Amino acid sequence: MAKYKVKNTTILHDGVSRGEGSIIELTDLQAKKLEGFVELVKEKAPAKQTENKTKTKTETKKPEVKTEGEGQNGGESNGK
Repeated sequence: MAKYKVKNTTILHDGVSRGEGSIIELTDLQAKKLEGFVELVKEKAPAKQTENKTKTKTETKKPEVKTEGEGQNGGESNGK
């Protein structure tokens, strides 16, 4: 069954009143009988998913330069 849009009138479809602009599903035979009052709704192609690519910034950190004497004692020598 295809989808059709009601145009220029109100029709009774499956016991329900359908106004102008309503979308209804009809068989080919039903659509043929109502061809002056309905128009085929073109199916929209599924939305193309776009990839969201983000650039990752890489920060270059300068290596820490440790001088002799720095260590666990906070730079103080052991005195031993």
